Amino acid sequence: MAGIKKFETVSFFFASIVGTLMHFVFGWTNKSPVTALIAPVNESVFEHLKLTFFPLLIFAVFEYFFIGKINSGFFYIKAKSILLGILSVVLLYYTYSGIIGQNYMIADVLIFYISILISTLYFIKNYKPNKCSNISGIVIFILVWIIFIIFTFKTPHINLFLDPRGYYGIKS
Repeated sequence: MAGIKKFETVSFFFASIVGTLMHFVFGWTNKSPVTALIAPVNESVFEHLKLTFFPLLIFAVFEYFFIGKINSGFFYIKAKSILLGILSVVLLYYTYSGIIGQNYMIADVLIFYISILISTLYFIKNYKPNKCSNISGIVIFILVWIIFIIFTFKTPHINLFLDPRGYYGIKS
């Protein structure tokens, strides 16, 4: 258990730093469609979910080789924890901004870090031998990534996907 806590602490800091930097990657790469596959292309809530999802996923792959092989179902529990993290972003953002009637950048940034913390704490509490296979977790990751790709380039016109500047999805 101590090893898991150490890895998840590193995971928290890794995802926080990498996620923060990822916020700027699309612009840094002159709006490359390739970077749009993992980095936010606008300021919508949906696109910002990538900042939680991908850094945690990247660290999970690394983490698997050190602690993931110990128990079956590592990627299944990791997928659940990361999904909880991205769901936390949506719930916390729309709850506070709905109550207040507007959003504040500092609160949005704090929600990002809180969502990563929720994800890592959930994993620490729930990582134990289970009947689920790693394949099921990997399938979940692939499906979520496909959803990110589809909705980045073919964006539904609902508020979750709306950039505050009034457009949806990728804009060159």
